[in-house]
Amino acid sequence: MIVKQDLRKLNLKNLLLISNKFKKYHCFVFYGTLLGLTRENNIIRNDDDIDFLIDIKYKKKIIHEIKKLRLFKINKKNLNPYFIQLTRKFKNIKTFVDLYFYLNLPNKSYIEEKHNWLSFINSPKHSLFIPKNLIFPLKKNKKFPDVYFPNNKKNICRFLYGPDWKRPLIKNSGYRMEIINNKPKLIKRSFLGKITRSFKNLINNKFIKN
Repeated sequence: MIVKQDLRKLNLKNLLLISNKFKKYHCFVFYGTLLGLTRENNIIRNDDDIDFLIDIKYKKKIIHEIKKLRLFKINKKNLNPYFIQLTRKFKNIKTFVDLYFYLNLPNKSYIEEKHNWLSFINSPKHSLFIPKNLIFPLKKNKKFPDVYFPNNKKNICRFLYGPDWKRPLIKNSGYRMEIINNKPKLIKRSFLGKITRSFKNLINNKFIKN
């Protein structure tokens, strides 16, 4: 049985290791990892992975660095041109690091992230457009000296998860994410929806990220 506190510690180890090894590529925390570090100054207790955004121009170099690390394996079952998932085992606990490769066109006011929550990489309307002025220049803080954060991390959390981003919700069962006009939209589930989703997660748990 995986103790959530143990998983949190292992995710923190992955966060610090990847941030240190890839810092020259200016990869920065995003999605649930950014939310936890901003809201709780820690990894979210029930999160199951670490999330980074990286400029796609560094993808080949990143893959080369991963092979040198040897601690992580690439999950070939969950792989596309804009996303790589790394796995690492600590004894009997399997951990995950999600690398999202974004497009940064100089004539655009946003970066484009194609994989996001939905993984519809061939659907332009499901790309996520993230304002550059909320991201660059990247910042760090004293507690996590090797970790890059978006320039305006609180407004990025608000952009991703809405005005109630400070209020914890249960991942998957408490809410679902949509993309409307290339912007994120958090939709809270009803009480019945939460129960139904929790039951489905319980049934399908052994098939997730295998």
